[in-house]
Amino acid sequence: MFFVQSECRPIIRAVGNRCAIVFEKLGLPGNVSMMQAISILNDKGFKEVDVDLMALARNTIGSAYKRGASLSEAPKVFDCSSLTKWLYGQLGISIPRRSIQQRDFGGLVGIFDVKPGDLIFSNGRIPYYVDNPKDGIGHVGIITDKKTVIHAANKKKGVVEVSLDEFTKTEDFRGFRRIVSDFSRLVVLEIPKERELETSDDIRWIIIQNLSKIKKPPR
Repeated sequence: MFFVQSECRPIIRAVGNRCAIVFEKLGLPGNVSMMQAISILNDKGFKEVDVDLMALARNTIGSAYKRGASLSEAPKVFDCSSLTKWLYGQLGISIPRRSIQQRDFGGLVGIFDVKPGDLIFSNGRIPYYVDNPKDGIGHVGIITDKKTVIHAANKKKGVVEVSLDEFTKTEDFRGFRRIVSDFSRLVVLEIPKERELETSDDIRWIIIQNLSKIKKPPR
């Protein structure tokens, strides 16, 4: 699963001046290479951004916790779901704000298949649910490359890194979700200031509209 689905291909919603793309999922004509697409985007002022999600997550350890924290307060202040939303925002990927919305947004993954970047959920202090209180969601963290969890715990602890066992050992545990199925295929682009861009589909059309300007190699 890759993000929000359209009928033909997944759509990634941009965040601020960044938007991620997965080249193979853009739906470009089959004769267009990734190098050609990136060349067009560079000519239009787009820049590739190297984002280390795990390093970003670890840099937030020690940040303060505030329930209902605004994203404008990041990276100094977080609540649990603003932390995960902010981290994915640095990749140019918009995910929902509340933990229960993030759980419903991601693809289901089992405990033995978790990978870095997956989200992990628990009941939390104030769980949200529709019909079943036993399925309430009120807390979220992110899985690391060391099979630990980084999360904005509470006002006393702030953002911490704990073992996966510690996070899952209680009956409050509510499972995992995957937002990105393969980070190695993700390209993060910085959007030029003069452009208004909402989704990766906008990038698709920018490329398609400029295909005629590609110089064909001599025969």
